[in-house]
Amino acid sequence: MSSRLVVVEEAERFVVAWEDDPGDWLCAFAKSDRFPAERWASDMARTYNARLELSRTPSRRRPAASGR
Repeated sequence: MSSRLVVVEEAERFVVAWEDDPGDWLCAFAKSDRFPAERWASDMARTYNARLELSRTPSRRRPAASGR
């Protein structure tokens, strides 16, 4: 199962869901003229996916002098 998030547009809302199972959603933003639901959903998925990629990238930091 992928751990990435995607945005799914429905009639009345934007849903942030797992890429491999869009029916298993984490958050929903209702469409409204007064609220940027698509932007919030997209930002949530983009931010999560970017952090996920960073966590998968090996650290380039040098080991501490104490060896820990």
